[in-house]
Amino acid sequence: MERRDSIEYVQKEHLEIAKLAEKVGAALALASKQDFQSRQQGLAGLRTLREGLLGVLQHCHAEEGILETDFHHYLDVKNYERLKSQHRSIARTTASLLRELPYMTADSVPDLCRPGQELLDELREHIAFEQDMLWRVEDRRLQYQ
Repeated sequence: MERRDSIEYVQKEHLEIAKLAEKVGAALALASKQDFQSRQQGLAGLRTLREGLLGVLQHCHAEEGILETDFHHYLDVKNYERLKSQHRSIARTTASLLRELPYMTADSVPDLCRPGQELLDELREHIAFEQDMLWRVEDRRLQYQ
């Protein structure tokens, strides 16, 4: 994959993750309601997003492989380590959510709201940071050409 293609690929992933985050947020809002039917709908909504959450895990694990050389080569150690740390944290939070989801009931689903919101916050911060790092990589690469 060429560098330009890899950057465009990650940007496309960012859009997909942002859309997923909106859906997760809507499902969590329902899951946190007091009435049973809303919690049930929220839980069902979260369960339908399993594939997307697995995609987040894939992003965290595979992306470093796609752009690792560029990130490692063009970013300073502090930003590179922050990026890797964000991937590890998001992967942990997502994996935990995915492990708990099959065992949740409408009565227990509010327990997922706090970790779910933490995941959303992490995802939003990560996408913004990583997008900035992609532009820095591109700028620095152009300087060296």
